Amino acid sequence: MLKFIKRCGVDYEAVRQQYLPKELIRFVFDPVRKRMSTVVELSQEEAQRTKTGYEKRVHVKGASEIVLESCQYYLDEQGNQQTLGDDVKQQLLGLIEKYAKMALRTFAFAYKDLQQGEGGEGHDAKAENGKSYEIEDSGLTLIALCGIKDIIREEVPGAVALCNEAGVRVRMVTGDNKTTAVAIAKECGIIADGEELENDKICMEGPEFNEYVGSLVSKKTKERIMVMGKDPEDEAIGNMEHMRVVREKTKVLARSRPNDKYIMVFGLKELGDIVSVTGDGTNDAPALKKANVGFAMKTGTQVAHTAADIIIQDDNFASIVKACKWGRNVYDNIRRFLQFQLTVNVVALITSFVASVILKDPPLKPVQLLWVNMIMDSLASLALATELPVDELLKRPPYRKHEYIISRRMVKHIGGQAIFQSCVLFVFIFAGPAFLREEENMPPPFTNIRNGEYVLTGMLETVDQEPLYSKYQHITPSRHLSIIFNMFVWMQIFNMLCSRKINDELNFLEGMHTNAMFLGVVVFIVGLQVFVMTAWSYET
Repeated sequence: MLKFIKRCGVDYEAVRQQYLPKELIRFVFDPVRKRMSTVVELSQEEAQRTKTGYEKRVHVKGASEIVLESCQYYLDEQGNQQTLGDDVKQQLLGLIEKYAKMALRTFAFAYKDLQQGEGGEGHDAKAENGKSYEIEDSGLTLIALCGIKDIIREEVPGAVALCNEAGVRVRMVTGDNKTTAVAIAKECGIIADGEELENDKICMEGPEFNEYVGSLVSKKTKERIMVMGKDPEDEAIGNMEHMRVVREKTKVLARSRPNDKYIMVFGLKELGDIVSVTGDGTNDAPALKKANVGFAMKTGTQVAHTAADIIIQDDNFASIVKACKWGRNVYDNIRRFLQFQLTVNVVALITSFVASVILKDPPLKPVQLLWVNMIMDSLASLALATELPVDELLKRPPYRKHEYIISRRMVKHIGGQAIFQSCVLFVFIFAGPAFLREEENMPPPFTNIRNGEYVLTGMLETVDQEPLYSKYQHITPSRHLSIIFNMFVWMQIFNMLCSRKINDELNFLEGMHTNAMFLGVVVFIVGLQVFVMTAWSYET
């Protein structure tokens, strides 16, 4: 508005400096009154031109239809004061409606020349109706109406569509009038054209909503709570059945007050929903704090920043969608790592326990298990926890509130992989010596071991307790168990690839080329495993 005044050739700074030192009272904007007022002291020349001759005037700016109700006069094209009749008032209301349908926020500017004694001490108290101050409640002269449009960013409708696709229901809570709110909601894609005509609960006004759900009442006294959020344990929605109707149908809450936003958040949480709230003002703080996740805008007040959990640095609703996508991705990455780690633990436990009992010697030595542990804890966490978010994350419904972090699909994959790997390892542990043959004509000192062949089995004794590998331990380590260790590591590498998918996706290699960290870790593990095995063989 100040930029518009400046384009009209008026130096508003000079006007401000003329009256600012003489300012007496300022009534700041209030979401209940929907207006702000300032009492200034006029010069003697200006006072003589007024009807009262008194040197004080109140200037009012606020919601157009509300300020209009307090107006008794208006200024015509020549700047003369005229009585505001019903016909002119209807024309103005029609203009407000027209602007509102164009998604314009309409403001009214008015003034009132005060009488002797008005605008001094004692007139800053609220009138009995609790909606406005005495000096701004009646007898105003309407100066002008204006419409301001908040340009909706291009990405907002797409972000709202992604939220709907992801199972996140978007509701708009605003102080604008009902017509403006509906128009803006249509532009954003929150409601469809004509949807507000199908059900009168699609868009509600704050007072109507408050009355419909029965406001907040005390669980103890069943009386309405005046200060909300003071004792959350004692709060309850007055009519939960009506709140369920609001939950299913209401998408826009117009002419809302801070308490209305708080009641909406409280009611949705009571119905079991996960609620996130955006806001930038001090009045939004109770709702931001009450929500499961509070998003404050960077340009918001310090009170809003303190009450919120996350601060949106670019003041863009699309960033909330990014936060949702990253949140789901981090949660999925944790699940990927758990699926991989639990599979390794189960296989290592089963293999080590069963084989140790039968072979009288663990097939995986402590140093080998340390290497497996490094793969499992350190390198795998780097690989699986660095998966980047993809748009497909927003094409599935959110996880349920009480869903276990280990899903049934994960249990299926963990159990399936564990059974598969254990069976393969047991085949090679117990039957490997029957079909794995060593090279003949080996150099000393291994040429005379059991007719010129290595002893493949790592079994120290037979079932009849006759010595097998134990009498050759001083000559050579068991290549049989080295093969088992190598197989175990390679199966974990394959398992790490499979653990990238936790929702039964068939193509587990999809998108792997986009994660440089994952590829680097896989190459490092493979290279180091090859080096460990070949270096050990070379040494022996």
